[in-house]
Amino acid sequence: MPATKKFEREKALDERSRSAGMLAREHVAVLVSTLGMRLNRGATAYYRAAWNIGIVEWRLLMTLKSIESLNVSELSDAADVDKAAASRSLAILADRGLISIEQTRSRGRAAIAKLTREGRDFATGMAEASRKREARLFKDFSTADKQELSQLLHQLSNALDHADWEH
Repeated sequence: MPATKKFEREKALDERSRSAGMLAREHVAVLVSTLGMRLNRGATAYYRAAWNIGIVEWRLLMTLKSIESLNVSELSDAADVDKAAASRSLAILADRGLISIEQTRSRGRAAIAKLTREGRDFATGMAEASRKREARLFKDFSTADKQELSQLLHQLSNALDHADWEH
């Protein structure tokens, strides 16, 4: 990258950081939201380029890697993904041979999603890549700081689950 373009890119990032920083200093929710969007954009770009997969597909695969099989509704809830987005992504994953979807009568009309052997291998590779990306992100954090951040974010998530406001 030419030096001029690199300088322009860094200048734009600095300006964006300053403007987001002004709001984030006064509003923790803005900081958390901004960080979430930046993490999501970075992950989306990485998984698209390296694995030809979107972040919704990644979340579904990681969930199925942890839980052997789920119906579509349970899977979308467990992966915290919109049901319509989950259905579209499951169709993509099935077309690629990474999951199988079986109709069942024992659980109503539910469709059960499972990883195929290829899907399990694929998800295992992605999980390893994900752990490496996270290690790079937290390389300057002590173990205690990382644990405290995780605990605080889970506490924030729990507070949102039990928020006592209507809007």
